[in-house]
Amino acid sequence: MAPSVINDGTDYVSQQVPKPISSAIHPDFLDRLDEDFIEYYNKHIAIKPVTHGIAIEEMRANPKKYASAWCRDFSNEPFVKDIKLTADDGHVFTARIYQPDENSSPFGPGPYPIYINFHGGGWIFGDLTGDAEICMAIRNHLGIIVMDVDYRLAPEHAFGKGAEDAWAAIRWAHKTGASINACPDCIAIGGISAGGHMSATAQQLARDAGIPLRLAILGVPAVVYEGDWEKPADSPYASMVENEFAPCLDWKRIDYFRQHYMPKNATEQAAFDALPICYKSPLYGKLDGVCDTFIATASCDPLRDEGEAYGQELIKAGVLVTMRRYTGVPHPFMHMAPIKKAEMYAQLPTSFSCLQQLTVANSR
Repeated sequence: MAPSVINDGTDYVSQQVPKPISSAIHPDFLDRLDEDFIEYYNKHIAIKPVTHGIAIEEMRANPKKYASAWCRDFSNEPFVKDIKLTADDGHVFTARIYQPDENSSPFGPGPYPIYINFHGGGWIFGDLTGDAEICMAIRNHLGIIVMDVDYRLAPEHAFGKGAEDAWAAIRWAHKTGASINACPDCIAIGGISAGGHMSATAQQLARDAGIPLRLAILGVPAVVYEGDWEKPADSPYASMVENEFAPCLDWKRIDYFRQHYMPKNATEQAAFDALPICYKSPLYGKLDGVCDTFIATASCDPLRDEGEAYGQELIKAGVLVTMRRYTGVPHPFMHMAPIKKAEMYAQLPTSFSCLQQLTVANSR
């Protein structure tokens, strides 16, 4: 049975942008976007140049200058600490642990369920500040442990290395999670955009390894490798053309990502070709037996249709899926906390409620 896609938004009549700005919303989208998103965008995003118009060397040299409005550093907050993990190839990376306060957590002194998060950023951007507000909200709302993974990025590292770090973090939590008072048999994973891609990859790896994940939360996920596309029409999904000029993620930004994560020489291409299909295009992987999944898509997102196609394929494979399309917003709306659809994402009956079921199951 095909999943039901919930259109939960009210259409608004949007105001025109009052004056030209460096990253102005394309006029074709003004009547498709919620008014509160347009207000947020003009206040927090349009005031900065688009990052895909900036050399990546400049981005690396000045990360705070180009950071998104929602980036936060909670490293000095109570019950937050960083640990070091090691991937199979010896690479050492950081994971940030958000521990619950046993005085307010429904699990008391623990052990606690653990949610492992992988940030977005097109496989080339992102760090432990990008999803910090979401990680803190999950910890505070549910009283569980959250682990945020600072995985490897392209072009400094080959495509797929970040997914190896993500997979290493999951295996560490399953084998050694007791060291941070986590339940090794009560693990959920998730991420936004590229982080959703990594979560979809990890679902399949965990099934093959016999690690019983409880849930995967995929926010506006990319689930198909776009490296072979030269233009939006090369995509088999109508939303790529329909939303070619969408705010926050348009085709130019997708192409910028492509140019930085695609293999650059024969050696890199050979390594890429050797990757399992689930590393490149999770949609085309073997899907039966993966964990329960929540998928959020956005109506004004080029990735909308492939994310929903992934949900449909999961259901065909017998996987329990909850899927919701948020109207009037683009990729990645869930970060934009003041807007209505971001609040809805964080409220019942969406991703947090799915995680709530994880905690209920653990308490039995």
